[in-house]
Amino acid sequence: MRGSLLFLVLIFSSRLDWTVEATTTAVLMKHLKNFSPVLKWPRTSPKAVETDGDAPLFENGYFVETLVDGNKLGIVPYTIRVSPEGELFAVDSENNNIVKITPPLSQYSRARLVAGSFQGYSGHVDGKPSDARFTHPKGVAMDEKGNVYVADTANLAIRKIGESGVTTIAGGKSNVAGYRDGPSEDAKFSNDFDIVYVARTCSLLVVDRGNAALRQISLQQEDCDPQFNSISTSGFSKPLELFFFRFHGST
Repeated sequence: MRGSLLFLVLIFSSRLDWTVEATTTAVLMKHLKNFSPVLKWPRTSPKAVETDGDAPLFENGYFVETLVDGNKLGIVPYTIRVSPEGELFAVDSENNNIVKITPPLSQYSRARLVAGSFQGYSGHVDGKPSDARFTHPKGVAMDEKGNVYVADTANLAIRKIGESGVTTIAGGKSNVAGYRDGPSEDAKFSNDFDIVYVARTCSLLVVDRGNAALRQISLQQEDCDPQFNSISTSGFSKPLELFFFRFHGST
């Protein structure tokens, strides 16, 4: 009899403990639910980048004005070099020609064709300046004698405009870009290069960006003599804008 009573007491005690534990857990979960906003990980917005130190620092005393409007002249200058006499030689890469603008510069300035096609014809043709063809030239330089050198980029060639007309002095034999030094007809360039005339060494520096190289072309010593000037635009006495507007049928 005592054994049976002891067994019942143990069962009752275990059920009571389970009930108390379940009740305690339920109460705790209820309180946790009520305090859930406090327990959530706080969300913070990223701080805005401070720009006080990044603002441009403008220096007073400068003014920008348009001297020559290429749209009115029918030219799109890509590169401009200034000759020792102050004349501007501009490469019109879009229309495949080289033009010259004589100061003073103003809205009445005129661009005169030095070489190439005023109609925008492209190609690789040497000879008379008016018959010569370039393909998207992007660089120009002048020596002491007045010869004009052109970085004829799409033709992978360096051209010269001198007394004998337009000639090719390096590259252009192949229409495939490359990297090769040597005689002019064997030389190869990338499709991204420019030229700079260096009087002290009587040479052209070729900034061959595509090949990450600085290359040199030695010029004829007579071309570095400032006593002679071989370039004249007397054969192109009409302003380039007249050619341009006639080509487009304007009056």
